[in-house]
Amino acid sequence: MKMSKINWSGYKWQTRERWGDIHPDKAYVWYDPKCVKVDNWGYAHLETHYNPRVFPNIGESKYGVGLLSSVDDFDYGYFEIEAKLPSARNLWPAFWLYAADSWPPEIDIFEGYTNNNNNYLNPKIKTPLGFWDVVPNFHYKENGSNKSTGITRKYWGFRDPSKHFIKYSCLWTSDLIEIKYDGHLIKRITDKGLLKYFTGMKMRVIINNQLKGEPNNGEDQYSDFVVKYFKYEKN
Repeated sequence: MKMSKINWSGYKWQTRERWGDIHPDKAYVWYDPKCVKVDNWGYAHLETHYNPRVFPNIGESKYGVGLLSSVDDFDYGYFEIEAKLPSARNLWPAFWLYAADSWPPEIDIFEGYTNNNNNYLNPKIKTPLGFWDVVPNFHYKENGSNKSTGITRKYWGFRDPSKHFIKYSCLWTSDLIEIKYDGHLIKRITDKGLLKYFTGMKMRVIINNQLKGEPNNGEDQYSDFVVKYFKYEKN
């Protein structure tokens, strides 16, 4: 399939990952250009739908998903989107940065995980101030091993992120990584021992809709992740 590119929010984007149309470890979905649309207001819609396609050496992948991957590389700066998360079961939308030349490192500004009620409400005793399963994460390589900071503080605002537009932002500098949701501080990293894994490189941006696993065979599983804009300010 011919690689699809679009212009949106002042930047060029691919509608697939840099390695291709499908991730071999998540072969139940593929990056479907038909799942990426821009409406008359300039909002990006990243959808999921049942749309089987056969891939050589992999087999049938049943679900198409929408993904935007930046063509440009980015230096230190401020990254922001304003978005309404998709609503359906088994979803995994995300807004993240990853090193242009390798993986890891990766800065997940947010990853969202829906429940069986088609929303993100998931309060837990360990995170009493976190109502919604919308969280940051950080991946890096230490002594040859891939590591992660794990789930930190959840989004605790009272507005349902699948019914309201919320601003998700990341300030990335040599001295700081700071994640905020609607202006509320979610995570701040100042530890030089951890920051060193995210310095001296350029990052690319991905905004995507995704499924956590394969739903019931043939289930339509339509959803729509609506993003008003992407903004970057160089630091």
